[in-house]
Amino acid sequence: MGCGTSFVKYVLFFFNLLFALIGIAMVGIGVAVVLNWQVVKDASRGLNVAPWLFIVIGAVVFLISFFGCCGAIRESHCMVVTYAIFLIVIIIVEVILAVCIFVYADSIKHALKTGMDRSFEEGRSLNPNPFHQIERQLSCCGKTGPIDYNVQAVANLPPECCDQGSQVCSIVNAYSTGCTTRMLDYYDKSHKVIAGITIGVACVEVIGALFALCLANSIRNMDRRSRY
Repeated sequence: MGCGTSFVKYVLFFFNLLFALIGIAMVGIGVAVVLNWQVVKDASRGLNVAPWLFIVIGAVVFLISFFGCCGAIRESHCMVVTYAIFLIVIIIVEVILAVCIFVYADSIKHALKTGMDRSFEEGRSLNPNPFHQIERQLSCCGKTGPIDYNVQAVANLPPECCDQGSQVCSIVNAYSTGCTTRMLDYYDKSHKVIAGITIGVACVEVIGALFALCLANSIRNMDRRSRY
């Protein structure tokens, strides 16, 4: 195996090692969200898909990267080609996902608003109210603010609407931002960044796929030469 092929081999190995670690990190983040935000996800319904999707994507990234590492080190033509095919499929999915985030940004934002508003209204008839856990997690109060609780007295807001150190929660010291507003602000700040990172990762993976195909071609040529 020539110097150039050896270089491609080790670059591909470390490339996949990096993505294997990224996959493990994604699984860890998804598990952490599932464990720590279970009540919030139960209240916000459709949002509970996100951490599980993160876990699945992280596991797939890890498995494919592990496959690429083994194929590169063992110089297996079949494993490297299979890895390249999987990587190309992932690239296509990532590009589609990023485009959907840009194209359907308003629809996703509307769905988030509808889900949060519904959770607030339905939670008012439940005891305990699961929406209060959203208020505690996001440091917010009501849908658009404390006024959603129709405050009539000095102190009749749920304690989650105020800082945990507050003795009495009233409209005076309650969080002024509503949970729906807070969630939409998070989405506005993050969805373009997420889409951009997805496109960036896809571009890096294109390089990895090209390296994998070059290595596979080199391994095949070596096998052919070894037969003569």
